[in-house]
Amino acid sequence: MAKQITSICSFIFGASDKKSLPDESAPEIAFAGRSNVGKSSLINLLINSKKAARVSSKPGCTRQINFYSMYNDKFRIVDLPGYGYSCASKEEAVQYLNLIEYYLIHRRNLKRVFVLIDSKVGLKEIDKDFVYWLICNNINFNIVLTKIDKVNQESLNAILENTQKWVNNEHVSIHQISIRVKHKITKVRDEFFKFTR
Repeated sequence: MAKQITSICSFIFGASDKKSLPDESAPEIAFAGRSNVGKSSLINLLINSKKAARVSSKPGCTRQINFYSMYNDKFRIVDLPGYGYSCASKEEAVQYLNLIEYYLIHRRNLKRVFVLIDSKVGLKEIDKDFVYWLICNNINFNIVLTKIDKVNQESLNAILENTQKWVNNEHVSIHQISIRVKHKITKVRDEFFKFTR
């Protein structure tokens, strides 16, 4: 199935303000996380592509919400700007963070948010703030620990345990991924497609 996906994934456009958000005719799955956590790379892995999602060479420089159409708009992938470090001005950063907040709260066709956490550092305060905000606003989400090949198993187990304890919600799945561990990617891909039905 993965080999068939790439040819039917197309970039729609990047929304930089509320007025430019596309219609809500198709289900959407969004990806969020700190700058440089690997959102675009994970999207490319999920759809078996090296360049479908736009990867910035500089962390924190994406200032728009990027929308990708799948299967002729049967559903959409949404790549949110990273929170945390930004090369934008304070005013610009506030604008796109407000846009992210507006999108997540008001988007009626949003099915799930995948929150990416860098396994090398684990949950930072800014991640906790974002997850807590999702919980307070009743927004469904899953967590994906990225770059697990960069840490040893003992450290990874500790990060996973700490994340599970902090989230403390049986309805939130916590996944682990690495581009070098294919079966891990398959599990996330299966979870991802579950929300497109």
